[in-house]
Amino acid sequence: MKDPAVTAKQLVDLARNHIEDQQNRIVRQRQLMAKYERDDDLVRVTKARGVLEKMQTQLARMTAAHIAAEEHLSKLTVDEASVEKVVRDTPM
Repeated sequence: MKDPAVTAKQLVDLARNHIEDQQNRIVRQRQLMAKYERDDDLVRVTKARGVLEKMQTQLARMTAAHIAAEEHLSKLTVDEASVEKVVRDTPM
């Protein structure tokens, strides 16, 4: 049976990666919106803005889930030995 702390650490790492990916997607979406604005394509700007809002909402949810995962991990790893074991046993 897998150590719950190791699983929790993997979830924290996965959440962090998802947040970074979403932040990168948001940057690209803003760049796309800027292009549409330069091209004076108001229809695409409006649609892109709606997509950006959804992306930002999803990022907020991801961030909240990441915080919850970190809190859960901290409850499972209360001493230094546990923390070191989880870090050592968690594949990157």
